[in-house]
Amino acid sequence: MQPVSQTEVAYDWIKAELLDGRLMPGAKLKIAELQARADVSVAAIREALSRLTTEGLVHAIPQRGFVVAPISKADLKDLTAVRIEIETKCLRKSIEAGDIAWQGQLKAIWHQLENTPHFVSPESETLNPAWTALHSDFHDALISACGSVWWLKLRDQLYAQAERYRRLLLPYAKTARNPDAEHKAIVEATLARDADFACSLLEAHLRQTADLLLASDAPFEDVAGAATRLKTERPLTRA
Repeated sequence: MQPVSQTEVAYDWIKAELLDGRLMPGAKLKIAELQARADVSVAAIREALSRLTTEGLVHAIPQRGFVVAPISKADLKDLTAVRIEIETKCLRKSIEAGDIAWQGQLKAIWHQLENTPHFVSPESETLNPAWTALHSDFHDALISACGSVWWLKLRDQLYAQAERYRRLLLPYAKTARNPDAEHKAIVEATLARDADFACSLLEAHLRQTADLLLASDAPFEDVAGAATRLKTERPLTRA
């Protein structure tokens, strides 16, 4: 196995900080501070930030350097519409082309996800990192048999953007939901090869997440006074 490069280490670490909301929207990304925290070279930090800029998670601002991409209701609505368009197409193609091995992988990941606690303890409101990782694996597995490298690349970029919104803003959501029931219904329709029903369930699942966030009092950039309500630190909490 090839050793992991410093750039890859820096990229993975900064991306995790972005997705988990520890680097807040609009915040200036100071290269020296990131370098000290990640314990990698300055060049690795710059390369990682450039890569994250191409993915839309970071913006490069002339005379200011790098900043965390802002969040807005308009962007979330647009992102959700495009994500639904691409992800349902990927799911439909996966249902058409997926073999027994793909079905087995989906069943295995779903079994792990439904048996993993959402939170670090029954008393805690902090999301379990193991559940978060499996949740990502689950959505990856659903569409992994679609057969198009470019569709999957586009979908992965959209998923990362949507995850940043979800993890950052869920603490503001006022309505509870049952994601296990939603995931189970999607799995059952997918394994039954009912593409129309599976895609409609996936669309409803993605749209409900966006609707919950849009209806919340989250600090979107295009809502008056939002900037003053952004917290500097916040754990992942209950949906």
